[in-house]
Amino acid sequence: MENIITKGTGFSEYEARIKVLVLSSSVRFENLASMFLRTVLKLEDSAISMGNTSQALSMNQKMILLLDSKLLDKEYKKHIKAFFDIRNQFVHKASAKSFEDCLSFLNGTENFLEKKYKEKKTANEKAGGERAAKEKADDEINNKEILSFNISDKEKLLYKYWVSLTEDVIIGFEKMMAKIHLLNDK
Repeated sequence: MENIITKGTGFSEYEARIKVLVLSSSVRFENLASMFLRTVLKLEDSAISMGNTSQALSMNQKMILLLDSKLLDKEYKKHIKAFFDIRNQFVHKASAKSFEDCLSFLNGTENFLEKKYKEKKTANEKAGGERAAKEKADDEINNKEILSFNISDKEKLLYKYWVSLTEDVIIGFEKMMAKIHLLNDK
């Protein structure tokens, strides 16, 4: 039986899965970005600019506002930029069917992802305890998720880099929101 999701797309099941993964992470990020901007700019929840109509700011416009913000540190901005560079390749280029394909269009991004992934993994292992256990559990989950696909070892590693980057971007937003709430409470 042919997969209804991939039928007529030219994408394998893995390629479609990756595009959906990136898109769903992007939607989650955009919701957090809108919430962050509404809070910082003191906008009502019903603000048109942060809504989901054709009048709302685009994802790119929201990202530019975030990158221009002084509330984000320089290193975190690099994470956001890498996240969006990858997102844009998958969303706007049909030829971006895997992380290997996608990163071949982005100079330096693969090296950045590898460096950050290894730094995070090393820090978690050195910290031991709960952080090391979470690192190991996450690695096992990622391995299981991609086990059924016939992909290269490099693609498997790039998949893990993406998952790690996405986690860093989301957690970073949660930390910023906590910081903003503390500032607003003063």
